[in-house]
Amino acid sequence: MKKKSFILMLAAVLSMSALAACGKNDNNEAQPSSPGSSAGSSPSASESEAPNQEPVTISYWHIYTDGPMKELTDQLIADFQSKNPHITVEQLGVNFFDYWTKLSTAMAAGSGPDLALNDTSTVQTRAQTGAILSTDEYIARDGIQLDDYFPILVDRMKYDGKMYGMPNDTDVRVLYYNKKMFADAGLDPNKPPANWDELEEYADKLTQWNSNNMLDVIGFSPALGNLHFWTLAWTNGGDFWDDEGKPTFNTPENLEALQWEKKIQDKYGVKAMSAFNSQASALGFSPFIAGKAAMIVDVNNLYQEIQTRAPELEFGVAPIPYKKNPASWSAGFSLELVNNKDDKRAAAAWELMKYLTSAEVQVQILEASGSLVSNMKAATDPKFMEDPNWKMIVEQMEHSRFIEYIEAMPSWHGSLDPVEQAVLNSGKDPKEFLDGAQRDAENAVANFEKTK
Repeated sequence: MKKKSFILMLAAVLSMSALAACGKNDNNEAQPSSPGSSAGSSPSASESEAPNQEPVTISYWHIYTDGPMKELTDQLIADFQSKNPHITVEQLGVNFFDYWTKLSTAMAAGSGPDLALNDTSTVQTRAQTGAILSTDEYIARDGIQLDDYFPILVDRMKYDGKMYGMPNDTDVRVLYYNKKMFADAGLDPNKPPANWDELEEYADKLTQWNSNNMLDVIGFSPALGNLHFWTLAWTNGGDFWDDEGKPTFNTPENLEALQWEKKIQDKYGVKAMSAFNSQASALGFSPFIAGKAAMIVDVNNLYQEIQTRAPELEFGVAPIPYKKNPASWSAGFSLELVNNKDDKRAAAAWELMKYLTSAEVQVQILEASGSLVSNMKAATDPKFMEDPNWKMIVEQMEHSRFIEYIEAMPSWHGSLDPVEQAVLNSGKDPKEFLDGAQRDAENAVANFEKTK
């Protein structure tokens, strides 16, 4: 989506959110949406049909097993059932690391849940095989306004022109910087680096060495946090696939990005960087929070962790420095209707999906988890946008993108991580390893074409 269109849409959402804020109750608490309604939607079947509807039981699987999100999920389901007494929700929370195997196994066996939290990046895979149902009919029937959701997420939920599910939440990568360290190094704490040259210059000034020639504070390392090589390549105008689905891994723009990463990393040396990584890993949390990294690119969830672990930390949030184009990357979770061949359960599961992605409920989800929720009305609620750091985070969705879905090589980005690690940590030649990745991708595409 073009910049002007995104800004106009965001402005419209902010205006509507401000108006909505005036209509809240006296204690300024957001009220849960009534099931079968969402901001701007028309009455749903559950509101307009006869009150004595036939009972139905649905299952909902998710990853919330403890903490604030488990408590909120229990509350939301209880509220939903009280407003939809004919629907009983049997929920199952599974820890994050076991969830995906359990869900995919159950769906393959035809025993999956009716409503599932799933990976937004891979929606097209499930839509293509018929494992999940299109939500177009429900969206049209209930007047759901897809413009209320981040455009990039709506696009990722589509396959063959149809919506499959609804986006639930996402994330975005930004630059965190320590304002006190900036001031101590003679840098303006209100002017973070905007481009690669400034990022390198600031990193040099912010890095602190101890008497043993080991790193005490690292100015910036592309290997820390959640930057990844492809993001930096995007900021240089690079890409990894052309419009015909052919790999372009070793283009000059991509090579330049990897060479720049290596130049930054080589300043620290393998020995010092290895010792620093060992110390950072032992922390159990981000070295930025510990004051060991002056700048780091990471997801928006780090913001909540800073507020919890180091509320007094003087820091700022800024866009990722770029050379040619501003860029960031996002991942996220969607809510999907599993194709269990039961229209009644699917319709009931849609009501729960609609409820969970409504603006009022997503405000509560943001408050509980700190996640960047998919509903822009919730994400841009005035009480959140008063915070300049959160405002900066939300605005980066204008420049963010998802990893491309390539049918011939769905996990192509995973093949780039070993390349990046070899170049940064083992001193391997960037061109040699990018050329190797290019050949592997070409072979993957060729082998896929043979199966058609």
